[in-house]
Amino acid sequence: MKKLIAAIAATGILVSGAFVASTVTSSPADAQTTTDVASDEARPPRPGAILDEVLGGLVEDGTLDQSQADAVKAALEAKRAELKEEFGDRPPRVKGERRGILRGLMADGVITADEIAALPEDHPLRNGEGPLAELLEGDGQITKAELDAFIEQRRADRDAERGTNG
Repeated sequence: MKKLIAAIAATGILVSGAFVASTVTSSPADAQTTTDVASDEARPPRPGAILDEVLGGLVEDGTLDQSQADAVKAALEAKRAELKEEFGDRPPRVKGERRGILRGLMADGVITADEIAALPEDHPLRNGEGPLAELLEGDGQITKAELDAFIEQRRADRDAERGTNG
């Protein structure tokens, strides 16, 4: 019984991660137009592939039988559909697109207040009270070193919240 509960908990965690990843990942059409990934580079698994692999392993080792694995998958898919209905589709701007904008702005080594003012109104950098606003104070620009330090700090903070080691 403990194995079953542990397996269901582990599966739930993995599926939650897969759900988050699938909601953050852009549509295939967006991915083709907004990324510059080399064709021979490894691609992330399709949404649900990790879950299928984990459940298959649990069935193989006898922790779950196939009907239990199917029930777990069906419950998680129902929850995903429920959340999608509640929250709707993702906004059209995705993290990868924003990173591309940042790379373009940083091409000359700095991001100026004028460049930020030219961004779309819904872009997070346009928020005058947003996380990067204090970096603009003083000289009115963000250097690559300042941006890199900011990103590293955000990662460290996120990892500390999650209890992981970056």
